[in-house]
Amino acid sequence: MLKLVKTESNKAGSEHVLEGIDGHGKSVYTDEAWAPSEVLYEPPLLKVTQPKGSFCTIDARFAVSLDPDGVYDIIIDPNNRHVFKNIKEVTYRKVLEDDGNRQLVEVEQLGRWKFLFLSGSFASRVIVEQNRQEHALVFDLAKQGMMRKFSGSWKFEPMKASESGDLGHGERRAPGHDDPVVGSWVSFQQVVEPAVKPPWPLNNYIRGIAEKIVREMLGDLQRECQRLSDVQNNTTSASENVAQQS
Repeated sequence: MLKLVKTESNKAGSEHVLEGIDGHGKSVYTDEAWAPSEVLYEPPLLKVTQPKGSFCTIDARFAVSLDPDGVYDIIIDPNNRHVFKNIKEVTYRKVLEDDGNRQLVEVEQLGRWKFLFLSGSFASRVIVEQNRQEHALVFDLAKQGMMRKFSGSWKFEPMKASESGDLGHGERRAPGHDDPVVGSWVSFQQVVEPAVKPPWPLNNYIRGIAEKIVREMLGDLQRECQRLSDVQNNTTSASENVAQQS
């Protein structure tokens, strides 16, 4: 199981580090063009709770049509702001540890939010522990800013054909040795607590913003998994057609 080990944040002299980031961290989406994403036909169901001592905890578990390696690659990609459109800009990224399987990365992102007729942005600096063998990540605040707590985890597990429902021909494949991986189960959790506790009338409003940001992010992940899965399927079909004609 992953256990995040915090390290001392970097000194101010290295604040311009952007390891692995293209385009100086600037998003390809302008504020004027950006709009919150719509989820797919089966949007993730979110469970929003308020545990004792925490402002807001958001949990989700849902399926995507890409294998765990592929989903993991999307999440750890330094330039995944092209997938997650509510990431306005990456302002800092530095790899603190890397043993080939496990990475410890410090990253700061400027995120967008839009709720009803209001919109804005917020910065978050987190330490992310990535483990490819476990297909899992955990993250926690590197330093407080607008948030007192901003932590969470991702976990990607293989989804077999027998678990995926309709296979496209009105049939279901029985469990057994011929039960290929057709996607992934994604488990996500995030704990959020603003540095300044909002007054009671605004509590539900702030939680609504947090829930909407997460829902849009997971919707973006669903769409990218579907796009990559379609590319893989089309490539496989084209290869099979060429082989049959040979």
